[in-house]
Amino acid sequence: MRPRLNSNQLAFLLTVLLVVPMLLTGCAISANHSPRISSIKADTMLVYPKGQAELECIALDPEGDAMTFTWSCTEGTFIGSGPIVTWRAPNAYGDFHIMVVVDDSKGNSSKAIITIGVVMNENQECQTCPVRR
Repeated sequence: MRPRLNSNQLAFLLTVLLVVPMLLTGCAISANHSPRISSIKADTMLVYPKGQAELECIALDPEGDAMTFTWSCTEGTFIGSGPIVTWRAPNAYGDFHIMVVVDDSKGNSSKAIITIGVVMNENQECQTCPVRR
């Protein structure tokens, strides 16, 4: 005759049979995922030297973790922080690649890049003139 297991013994046995193999193979019981960037956009894709573009990164963390946004570019400066910032162009012409890195509070991250063109201002006296499209 085989001994019968009580409910506590059965729960312990099931836990051992299900959890231990996951721990031994490195499988996490619940994985944390990187934030997902759905878009990065600018209010204008062309600016004059020292002009400005408002940038916005739309991201979502699958687990609802807190997110931080870090903006960078080889030239120009950023005004503000978070998902919406203003980039002030350098006093130079060309295409500038702006990157945003979105980190969650668990150490996961995602990144996206947008390119803004800095174009010649035909009216040198007016540095704040809108860009013709």
